Amino acid sequence: MSDLKTRKRTPPNLRESQKEQLLRYIVSTFPYSIWWKDRDCVYIGTNELNARGAGLSRPDDIIGLTDHDLPWTAEEAEHYIRVDKAVMASGEPLLNIEETQRQADGSHRYLLTCKVPLKDEDGEVFGILGAWTDITDRKLTEIALERAKDEAERANRAKSDFLATVSHELRTPLTLILSPLERLLEAQHGALPREVRGELELIRRNTARLLNVVSDLLHFSKAEAARMEVDWEPVDINRFTSQMLDDIRPSAAGRGRTLAMTGDALGVVSLDRYKYERILLNLISNALKFSHPGGHIEVALRALDDASFELCVRDEGIGISGDDLGKLFSKFTQVDGSVKRRYEGTGLGLSLVKQFAELMCGAVSIESELGEGTAVRVRLPRSAPGAAQEHAAGAGGPAERPAGPDLTCAPSTAQTRRWLSSLPPSEASPDGPAPEQPEPDAGDRGAGALPSRPPGPPSAAPPPVRPDRPLLLLVDDNPDMRQFMRSLLAPGYRLMEAANGLEAQRLIERSPPHVIVSDVMMPQMSGIELTAWLKGHPVLRHIPIVLVTARADDEAVASGLDGGADEYLVKPFSPRELLARVRSMVRLYDSYRQLGAEQAEIARHSGMAQVAMDVLHSAGNTLNSAGIAVDLARDRVARSRLPRLKRALVELVGGDAGAADPTDASRGESLRRYVELALVAVEQEQQETADDLGRMRAQLDVLRDALRAQERYAYRNAYRTERLSVNEVIHESLRAHGPALVNARAAVRLDLRPVDDVVANRHDLLTILYNLLDNARAAVDGGPREPWIAISTWQDGAGVCCAVEDNGPGVPDTARVQVFQYGFTTKEGASGIGLHFSANRMKTFGGSIRIEEGRERGARVVLAFAAAPAAAGLDGPGPAAAPLDGEAPAR
Repeated sequence: MSDLKTRKRTPPNLRESQKEQLLRYIVSTFPYSIWWKDRDCVYIGTNELNARGAGLSRPDDIIGLTDHDLPWTAEEAEHYIRVDKAVMASGEPLLNIEETQRQADGSHRYLLTCKVPLKDEDGEVFGILGAWTDITDRKLTEIALERAKDEAERANRAKSDFLATVSHELRTPLTLILSPLERLLEAQHGALPREVRGELELIRRNTARLLNVVSDLLHFSKAEAARMEVDWEPVDINRFTSQMLDDIRPSAAGRGRTLAMTGDALGVVSLDRYKYERILLNLISNALKFSHPGGHIEVALRALDDASFELCVRDEGIGISGDDLGKLFSKFTQVDGSVKRRYEGTGLGLSLVKQFAELMCGAVSIESELGEGTAVRVRLPRSAPGAAQEHAAGAGGPAERPAGPDLTCAPSTAQTRRWLSSLPPSEASPDGPAPEQPEPDAGDRGAGALPSRPPGPPSAAPPPVRPDRPLLLLVDDNPDMRQFMRSLLAPGYRLMEAANGLEAQRLIERSPPHVIVSDVMMPQMSGIELTAWLKGHPVLRHIPIVLVTARADDEAVASGLDGGADEYLVKPFSPRELLARVRSMVRLYDSYRQLGAEQAEIARHSGMAQVAMDVLHSAGNTLNSAGIAVDLARDRVARSRLPRLKRALVELVGGDAGAADPTDASRGESLRRYVELALVAVEQEQQETADDLGRMRAQLDVLRDALRAQERYAYRNAYRTERLSVNEVIHESLRAHGPALVNARAAVRLDLRPVDDVVANRHDLLTILYNLLDNARAAVDGGPREPWIAISTWQDGAGVCCAVEDNGPGVPDTARVQVFQYGFTTKEGASGIGLHFSANRMKTFGGSIRIEEGRERGARVVLAFAAAPAAAGLDGPGPAAAPLDGEAPAR
């Protein structure tokens, strides 16, 4: 063991030639390009990888060359030589140098190079060793990412500039709409009819809402572009907050929420009044939106320390899951962004809260528990930091201006009034109808709140709605939109209304409308889901539906129409457009009804045609068997033995039967014997002919029964079923079809085991067996040398099975389902009705039919019946049969 350890520690004694060979092997197989130069930057060696990049056939071809002799560009060669000399002059390695290099094939590569000075035993530098690896793919990716980042930043700046420009352009016309409208409502309120006043309030409310959205977009674009400034000013924070809540409290009470303020007396602080007001309005708006009727909202102001305070808005609403908390402050993001989200909004509210708080050197945090409520905390400084503090003091800071009314703005600033006027009616709460908002007294309002108004002149009573007008269903979660459409459509239509798809479902099932006009984005069930349900309904799918949405892109329109919508209406739309679309859909509904009546009439005639085809098919099968019986009788007469007996008799009597000598004993005996044989032959042929005629009579009876059985499709007669023995019906079928099987030289093999009775119509079951036997006969006719047809029955649990099998060519796997379709056949000249008829009749019996591969690859058709119940008395009228596949309903 010690010798082994000694050998392991002792390096192998290699000769110089072996060492040189090993070194060359390592250099040639190293996965990096390696080269070395002398003090004059002349190459004295390289490996194969670097030689290939330089366009050399052998590594030794580089010896004596400089970088100027290689495919690199002149700038690259100068750079390499300059860096090489610097490394040799410093005597220190230089690692991870990013360089470019033009290869011999003309391609440009990015290299990551390391250069190390070569030193002798005395430490003198005599050359340089370099190695590089190709980082082109990585570098190109980095360049592409950097370019994409720059483009994204440019696009983001362009987007912010665009939003700012558009917002500025929109604010002016919106202000010119809203201000005259408010002045009109204030000055002419008492003289306006109720309907006009309601529509003007609708315009004012939604114009204020749009102006709020535009303001949010403007603030967002400014904050994104870092162009938003903070206007610091001293504010009595408790009084300012309290007056804001006094203005908001009546609206909160009208929605069934209580609003309270608690906390510390903070006195005067420095902040941007507008941004603080916006923060508080956004937080209270969310609390009202996401809390339940009867819920409590608390606004608290608390001192954190001498330098900062906290605004906290807490509600008892639906709460937010922990997984979604991180998304709340992202711009244009909502926790529920689906088309059936429950709450409206742009997703900018909390993002602006965070941006405004950070602009005022503050921070925002949120605490929430699903189903328990949410608390949003905003920490703000009590004084303006740095130079802003000096600016605020110069303008009359806290030290110079006493706390008092002059440090607050007038109650109900324009921003708060606009926010209040944009609130939807209290019924818009997604949790259900809120209690009616009480009309507050003047003392309960702030000085800037909207004053109480007289009711105005009464409206004329609306005309009674005629019951013959088309019935429309309006589905929209926005009550203002429903009110607008109601005012347009009420004069010409009867109306129902629903706030979401689920409510609409119940109304549609209870009172099917003529037309449905539905929004797309709604809580609980969207308009797309409502459309899918409606168009999948077997009875209601003919009702036209118009989808109304703000998305005007081609993909949204195509998605709605592909989902089954009959029309697509994009917001904003004109009243004339809405009325025209609804009139068009009413005409479409009337066309559907007319078409349905015509289809019913066509179905009745088609049913009669089906009856005729069934009769003809049954009659054809029966007449075919009767024809075969006639042919057999004719052949038997043609083969009669009477002519032969007559010739024999003539020979016996010498050519004339009347001239025979009766005294001739031998001839008389022969004559007697032949006469007896003739009588026996005549009797036998008479009996056989009688049997053939009896079979013909039976076939005609079957034809008569077929005609009577088909009457159930043309008249409302009951369909008669009875208890039947399958084995007996098989024997009856064979008696009628036997001559055809004999004529086809097919051996019939029977394996009829004791089985339960079944419930069926005798004629239909006979027709099914005729069809199967005729198909089997046709399959073996002219086919195998020893054709056979096997018929078997057996008990299968609570069911009874019957199989008809042959040794013909069989049915291909691909056709075993298709053969039961109307008109499909694998036989030339066949009608394709027989198996379709049989499958439909087996459905009527509550059974089934299938085709399998037989023992000799022929066809095996299996009929499966339910066994008849133990109770007797089924013979007689049964229940009316349901319409079968391809058949008209019974008339």
